[in-house]
Amino acid sequence: MSSPVRHFTATAIVIDDTDRVLLVHHRKAGKWLPPGGHVDPNEAPAEAAVREVAEETGIHARVLHPPLFTHPAVTSHPTPWAIIEMDVEDRRHGPHRHIDLVYVCRATGGQLTAQLAEVGDARWVALGDVPALPIPGELPELIDAALRWAKEYA
Repeated sequence: MSSPVRHFTATAIVIDDTDRVLLVHHRKAGKWLPPGGHVDPNEAPAEAAVREVAEETGIHARVLHPPLFTHPAVTSHPTPWAIIEMDVEDRRHGPHRHIDLVYVCRATGGQLTAQLAEVGDARWVALGDVPALPIPGELPELIDAALRWAKEYA
């Protein structure tokens, strides 16, 4: 039996100055999720996360991360806050797994406008209101942990 195909994805848990989180309504899943998507060829995962935020919501964001190692001989990339793996299924790829590189980001500008070619809706949500939405069961804990990390880090 063969192993399931894995795809690399990048997700951005974007927070604002009032500790709200940016969520999008994912049409295929029928749930509210943080912005994210597949990492394009020749794209760094953190770049993919920030690109997906802008494409889906119109919001500009920056990845929060510890200081990067620097040396003229190499390029360093922000490390994800978490890497999670999950089963997914869609019409294009069938059943497969996502290895999702999750970044915590701070909103830096832009105007919230759901990009309807990408998502069904987009909104800022207070942490306490997240469980009332149709979401994956682990999402409130994931967002809460990301917010706590951002407060300690920032």
